[in-house]
Amino acid sequence: MDIKAILFDLDGTLINSEKAFCESFKSVLYDYFHIVVTNEDYKRYELEQNAMLLKMLRDKYEILLSISDQEIMELVYQNYESEFKKIIMEPIAQENFKLLWKLKDTGLSLALVTTCRHYYLEILINMLKIDDLFDVIIAREDVNHLKPAPDAYNEAIHQLNVAPLSCLAVEDSKRGIDAAINSGIPVVQVHNFSSIPFTDERAISCNSANELMTKVLKKRYHV
Repeated sequence: MDIKAILFDLDGTLINSEKAFCESFKSVLYDYFHIVVTNEDYKRYELEQNAMLLKMLRDKYEILLSISDQEIMELVYQNYESEFKKIIMEPIAQENFKLLWKLKDTGLSLALVTTCRHYYLEILINMLKIDDLFDVIIAREDVNHLKPAPDAYNEAIHQLNVAPLSCLAVEDSKRGIDAAINSGIPVVQVHNFSSIPFTDERAISCNSANELMTKVLKKRYHV
């Protein structure tokens, strides 16, 4: 397959942030509302679906009826921001972004296709000085329907002007894999940052984005 573009998820794929965001979510729900969120609930309603966890909790806990989803999530994001800044400076994240630059130097187009907010992407771009790294960035605010809907990937390949089968999507979550497959894009599932391991038989399995990028670089340089 002649790959023209690789489309990367961010959280849990390029950076080890899924656990930190989960802990921020659980902390806010417990500290403010005395609600315990289990790992299984987080996996089922947040990782496998998208933004369904609060709906489920609202159906169970009357205390949440007096506060909006937006207000709850603002508390979560406030809790999470300092952790995010630490995570993107970790050695594994730094190495991943160095490899991305090397991939770009081979002529591949790169896209970031994420449910992360633009606010955090600006932090990422400014701290790592990667203004020119990605040809396309699709964030949470850029689509009407989040993963597992295909909107983000559809928009990315439209902007890149590439065919789905000439791309690879790199994802860690079921909803992300669903989104890419629903766009007709072959998917590589990475596992190394997963706090709740699973294997999706529809995707090519690889330990990490780092491992995948290293393999692609060797192939493109005929090493």
